[in-house]
Amino acid sequence: MFKYQNILFPVILIFMAGCSGTKPVSKKDMPDWYLNPPKFEDRFVGVGEAKKQSLSLAKKVATNRAMAEISSQVESKVTQTVKDFMSESGIGEDAEALEYTETVTKTTSQNVLKGIVVDRTDVMNGTTYVMVTYDASAAAQEAKKATRDAAKRETALYNEFKARNAFDAMDREFENMDTSSSN
Repeated sequence: MFKYQNILFPVILIFMAGCSGTKPVSKKDMPDWYLNPPKFEDRFVGVGEAKKQSLSLAKKVATNRAMAEISSQVESKVTQTVKDFMSESGIGEDAEALEYTETVTKTTSQNVLKGIVVDRTDVMNGTTYVMVTYDASAAAQEAKKATRDAAKRETALYNEFKARNAFDAMDREFENMDTSSSN
């Protein structure tokens, strides 16, 4: 009996390990629109997913991820750094070379997105999938407004600069008048 336990125990462990692994995600486990969202001429589309115990939290996280995807479509700032290091020591065939390369890419996006609409929400196998859309004309209007606001700020700053210069010149004139009349 002890002999069979030594064989049976490892077989059960191998079987349990094989069953406990996570199965790969297939297209059947998600909505059709998630991997290939529809394309619209007049709207940006973003998709997101989240798997949480709370359905409410999962929907919020998936929606935020979808909105972040739209924000990166509207405008993104991409920064990339590449570090390349090479070193060699020794002489001739005894020389040893060392090479190290590192690349880091960072993408940031910051936009005000007014009027995003949640078009689809599906829950499949405990994962919440959300598709949101954003009117492209609204994005263009926001961009125009931001440009106009920036121009107004620049104009206001320039006018303030001109006014300060005029007041400084007037103060100098008054100072000159005071000193010239006292002589």
